[in-house]
Amino acid sequence: TANNKEGFEHVTIHMKLIALLCFLPAAAAVGYCNDKDSSCAAWGKAGECTGGNSEVVKGKCPHTCGVCTHLCSDLEKECDGWRGEGECKNSPDFMHPKCPTSCGLCSPKCTDIHVDCNSWKTAGQCEDNPFYMHLHCPVTCGVCEGKCKDKLNDCPGWAERGECKKNPSHTLTNCPLSCGSCATGACKDTNSTACAVWAVAGQCEETPAYMAKECPASCGICTNVCEDKETDCANWAQDGQCESNSAHMLTKCPQSCGLCSRLEKFYTTAIDGKTKDEL
Repeated sequence: TANNKEGFEHVTIHMKLIALLCFLPAAAAVGYCNDKDSSCAAWGKAGECTGGNSEVVKGKCPHTCGVCTHLCSDLEKECDGWRGEGECKNSPDFMHPKCPTSCGLCSPKCTDIHVDCNSWKTAGQCEDNPFYMHLHCPVTCGVCEGKCKDKLNDCPGWAERGECKKNPSHTLTNCPLSCGSCATGACKDTNSTACAVWAVAGQCEETPAYMAKECPASCGICTNVCEDKETDCANWAQDGQCESNSAHMLTKCPQSCGLCSRLEKFYTTAIDGKTKDEL
């Protein structure tokens, strides 16, 4: 019956959200704080986090410099509002630890939670009903995409000690950012068909260095996260582009436009059964 179908889908959505967050110690932490340069561990060891160029280094190396914890989320409900008022730039010492997602340092992990996302996208719902679709189908609608993210707290240090080459099967899979496993930009296979075949044949384990570069998606290295895709996003948002050019900005600059923090809150409240699920 319709009621049974609706109930089943609600349970399915709830289970997907639980699966999304189950690897974390607390439901409040739903993202990764990752360094943006593979040299961060070396810079941190050299004292650059507190040196004369500390502000630049902290921006590039928030994990190594302790600006945010490896597993992270906004800690204050006012974070998105403060971001909109320019406080990430005006008060970084306060905002970055308290509001890492809103300030672009923490990338929330995300997933589609409906089996109908692809058909809804084909029907134009990403454009016609963005408020619902961006929360329920963020991957299909292009808000989130696969990226190379370190999944463990010790990755920068391991990479600095040469573990990417000494223990590639473990380190390249769990520390793709620090190991430089993937090219910058989206994390995806160079040839999806061939990569799928190689992965089934066990090549991810047998030739991890090659497969990490050529087939990161098939080898489970990519993580779907919500973050800005353009370096100018913060400036565009400050100029009001999130409102005047929302169709472009919400997919290209979801973090600067506050969508990532809303997605983070949505997942947390959905786990508690507080969201209303209807298109």
